[in-house]
Amino acid sequence: MRGASWWGLAVVVSGSLVGCAGGEEPSSTGFSGTSSGPASTAVETTTTGGTSGEASTTTGPGSDSGASGTEASGSGASAVTTGKVPLCGDGEVDPGEACDDGNQDDNDACLKDCVAASCGDGFVMAGVEACDDGNAENNDACLQTCELASCGDGFVMAGVEECDDGNDADTDGCRNTCEKAKCGDGVVWASVEACDDGNMVDDDACSNACAAASCGDGVVQGVAGEECDDGNMVETDACLSTCKGAKCGDGVVFMGMEACDEGGMNNDATGPCKTDCTLCDCQGGDVGGKKCTDLGFTCGKLACDGCGFDTSACASPAPPKFNKLNVGPDFSGDGCWFQCEGYYDVAGGDDVPKLWGDDCMGAQFNQLRVACGPTLNQYRYITVKKNVFKSGLAGYPEVGLITESKDQNKANFTTSNQIYATNNHPHNGVSWWGSGAGCGEANANLTVNNSCMWEAGNCFGQGVNAPRYLWVYVAP
Repeated sequence: MRGASWWGLAVVVSGSLVGCAGGEEPSSTGFSGTSSGPASTAVETTTTGGTSGEASTTTGPGSDSGASGTEASGSGASAVTTGKVPLCGDGEVDPGEACDDGNQDDNDACLKDCVAASCGDGFVMAGVEACDDGNAENNDACLQTCELASCGDGFVMAGVEECDDGNDADTDGCRNTCEKAKCGDGVVWASVEACDDGNMVDDDACSNACAAASCGDGVVQGVAGEECDDGNMVETDACLSTCKGAKCGDGVVFMGMEACDEGGMNNDATGPCKTDCTLCDCQGGDVGGKKCTDLGFTCGKLACDGCGFDTSACASPAPPKFNKLNVGPDFSGDGCWFQCEGYYDVAGGDDVPKLWGDDCMGAQFNQLRVACGPTLNQYRYITVKKNVFKSGLAGYPEVGLITESKDQNKANFTTSNQIYATNNHPHNGVSWWGSGAGCGEANANLTVNNSCMWEAGNCFGQGVNAPRYLWVYVAP
């Protein structure tokens, strides 16, 4: 086999390969020498080195030390080099391998496919990685950094966390428990909640809306001294803007319930607003146009006692008997005046009877008004606070019975405020009203049945000198 070239593998089994010298054919056995050891199991590789030069021979274990392992050199002979076959897992890093630790463990630094372990390869590197799920998802239990997901890592774990803002602030929109901030969680959400007491009590210092309790929030905080809270600033309803219940005397008019309210100025004596928050019936001397008849009386003169009506001059008496002849002026506006007599007196006649005024003696009437004048547009009258037709006079004269003396225009005239009568009664003869002056039309009195030209003589000094009327009125 001289001159042959070898490519690939050559296997040598414990013997010495002896080349043929001088180009002679080898012996029939092809080998010389004797093998004294067991056959080698090592696998070697031989690589030819070219067609010229000496051949190199590697002797395997167990070869005979006396045998020649050198192949004859000569022109065209090839040199052969032998080595191991590259294999992942053999513990040696071969070309194309990142590592080779010689084991099948995928949880160390070198995977069993001789690739260096890394985060995201799907294998948890013991002592280095906490997890490795082989994906780039940060919202599952294992982050893409191969750390276990946890509250505060800045990533929301789906189905587990409501939020995760990655900070330690517990007063923002995401709690440190990775729950969304909400009213009632007991932590004040900055810039959103005014308070958060973590309870469902709506009438304490913090409402269920996480607003600080205040008057006007619509919730009654009894602990804060509120009596009511209707949530508005209307002062005239049942709840004041101070959250106090409306009441008489608070100085605010409760619409529909109070007519007035001047607070501490409410006054029953002078008003204008009484202590029960009703307006005075009248003010001072002003009755506001009211009359006794407006209050259920049939007559009289209504007065004001400062805040309420004075009805002492109002009455509902049965009218006196009156024949309706010679009707005189209407004095009903002055009080409860009823005409009881009317006479038309002409010169020389017998027009005023001796018992004049006998229809004016009713027990219910205690005052008199005597008027005299030529017409309804011209007259004078006096008011007497005692019904002398009913009870007579206490003296001759009785002084001070006349309370007023006026004309048709309410202008005053002066009398001596004296009344005389024969035997102290007008029915007994002559009577004088205003003074004791006798006949004289200029005298400011009235004298009746005194033998003057007119039976109603002097007519209170008007200088009539003509027929005149004599009218008599009574009042309670």
